[in-house]
Amino acid sequence: MGFLFMVYKVLVKKMLLSLLYRLGLLNLWHWKNRHKICVLMLHGVMAPHSQTSWTPLRPQISPDELKRTLSILSHYYQFITAEQAIDILEGKVAPIDNALLITFDDGYRNNIDYALPIFQQFGAKPILFVVTGHLDSGLPFWFDRIDYALQQNMGELISFEYQGNKYCFDATSLSALKVSYQKFRDDCKCAFTDDIDMNQLFNALSEMLESRSGKALREICVEDDWSGIVSWEQLKEAVNLNLLDVGSHTVDHWRLDSLSEAQTITQLQQSKVRIEDELATQCDYFCYPNGNYNKTAIQLLKVVGYRAAFSTDVGLCQSRDDVMTLKRFNFPSNKTKPELLYLLNA
Repeated sequence: MGFLFMVYKVLVKKMLLSLLYRLGLLNLWHWKNRHKICVLMLHGVMAPHSQTSWTPLRPQISPDELKRTLSILSHYYQFITAEQAIDILEGKVAPIDNALLITFDDGYRNNIDYALPIFQQFGAKPILFVVTGHLDSGLPFWFDRIDYALQQNMGELISFEYQGNKYCFDATSLSALKVSYQKFRDDCKCAFTDDIDMNQLFNALSEMLESRSGKALREICVEDDWSGIVSWEQLKEAVNLNLLDVGSHTVDHWRLDSLSEAQTITQLQQSKVRIEDELATQCDYFCYPNGNYNKTAIQLLKVVGYRAAFSTDVGLCQSRDDVMTLKRFNFPSNKTKPELLYLLNA
């Protein structure tokens, strides 16, 4: 009964949005927001193919869906760069009607291999926020590492004890595992106020699971299209061809509001210097891991020399906004024209 009610609500909403679209009200709303900037956030861009040996629990958008959505958006928006966006928000240049900036978080290799050619077709230049420590090591992110390790131990209930706390996962099915893994991640983010301690838990859990199965993501990630990290060489080529910009996502993907002032400066400064040294370009823009920030982080960003920073707060950007906490929308997938206009103007 509950499922049927949810389906009914979705259908009614689609019908209502379709009506508003036909009446021109969504287009009017979009026009009223024409001097605001829409920023979209992406992570991975991949779909299963003949060479993939697993599929992450955290979804990534398929190249086909990315192209379809960009095709719709290109009729309503003008793609701009990060520099253009900040120049507009700071009042240095005149607004561009219906401006749209695309951002990538983390630095997956599939952003270059699968997404960038699609953006070239639309004349869009995204900005990729990279975690420099992972570029240097080539090792996968903790969330992908645990995900893969859990999936190598399917068919059972998995229990794990660490420092007096018990952690449980239902790996009897992928759907059950997805729910329990998401709950584990959410609980950890709430329970841990220190990201270094939290990552020690993640490493211990991963090592236990990898020992049980004899398989580890680090052994395949160099060739794995889901979890592989972009290389400095790939970034250099893309930057030199003026196909994308690169910003910082810290050294270790630690939440800034869980670090000391000294640790925060290290994460901000070392990642900035590393990007500038490797790519011979200015690193002016930052993106908060997990969207977490506080007043100290904002102040230190300015001290280190960043010009602007992007959060995961939802909404459009406008001239009076603080450029150190810029809003973004999750990249909308599998949406109709009316749904896109509604979601990105809400």
